[in-house]
Amino acid sequence: IMMAVGFSLLTAACILLFREQIAGMYTSDQDVLRLTKHFLIYALFFQLSDAVAAPIQGALRGYKDVNYTLAAAFISYWVIGLPVGYAVGTFTGLGAFGYWIGLIAGLAAGAVGLFFRLVKLQKRYLLKQEF
Repeated sequence: IMMAVGFSLLTAACILLFREQIAGMYTSDQDVLRLTKHFLIYALFFQLSDAVAAPIQGALRGYKDVNYTLAAAFISYWVIGLPVGYAVGTFTGLGAFGYWIGLIAGLAAGAVGLFFRLVKLQKRYLLKQEF
């Protein structure tokens, strides 16, 4: 998890420092370039949340705890992320950025839930090892 977060922070710093150059690889239109640079900021937060969630999902699969992972993914994307994104994107002036905020909120909520589940399973496993 720490390696994923560390690598994510490194790439996030690169994206933050070079977002104009990165956006410029895809377009020369100034309006699209401006929007792309702004979207890359949201992509950083999405990337950081995913860097926490993805390795934890793998660890939980290793513990054969797939039902919790499925439920957490469903809740984080469909119950939290999509409605929050729709509400923020539709009922505020943020537009498409609001959908990214919803996706980030859902993914971050899922990462937190998965983290606490992993801690609980690891404690349970350690207690079994002591006896």
